[in-house]
Parts: sequence; structure tokens; C-alpha cells
Amino acid sequence: MEIAKRSQQIADTPVWKHIGMEIKKSIPGYSEVELKITQQLLQIHGSVHGGIQATLIDAAVGTALTPMLEEHEAASTVELKTNFLRPGKGEKLICKGRIKHKGRNLVLGEAEIVNDMGKLIASGTATYMIFRN
Repeated sequence: MEIAKRSQQIADTPVWKHIGMEIKKSIPGYSEVELKITQQLLQIHGSVHGGIQATLIDAAVGTALTPMLEEHEAASTVELKTNFLRPGKGEKLICKGRIKHKGRNLVLGEAEIVNDMGKLIASGTATYMIFRN
């Protein structure tokens, strides 16, 4: 399956549509995912909820990994760590995901979230397990 089609299948999943995440770039080992900040994504203090930010990190790393997988491979998150550095405020959040290491069974990726003003909002890592059909 071609890279663009596989990435689009991810972006068409219910959680992506519900939250409003969009793939802006997806190449082997790197991705950019954007999220327009809406009222429904805010926590009590008016910034984007931490769970939404963690989901964005997971999505960006997963989207960076997808083009690296073979036809018969799939991957699933087995660990996710997020450091929240400042409140998620602005018009949108941009998450850039990178693959640091891809082994036979495990993959390590990292991502950073910035807002539309270029402020670093959060940073995280994700570990994925590769499954073969």
C-alpha cells in the first residue's frame, strides 16, 4: 500500500476525526500533525487538555512510523511519556514526530508540540511494538 494511502487511513479513524487532527506531512521517519484548538478540547483552566496533547504526540510518532512499515506489518503503542511544559493555548497546536530507532520488534519515537506562535508546549516519547501478519 502506498505511503499516502496508509497515512490517510490513520487520519480517517474516528478518534482523529473526533479530535480534529490533520496530517500535514508524513514521510518515512518524520511527520507533522496539526490540531485546531476548539472549546471542546479545553480543560477547566482554558488550555488544551493533557490527554489531548498526549494523543497528539502518539499520533505524530505513529504517523512518522507508518511509512516505514512493510505491507505485512502493523504497530501499536506500548508506552507513551509526555512532559507538559506550558499551557496549550493559541489557535492551533503543531506536533512534529520523529523516529529515533526502528528495530525488528520495537520502535522508539519522539515528538514536540508547539503552538502557532512557536512556543514549545509539550515533548514526549513513544514506544511501539511491530506486529506481522
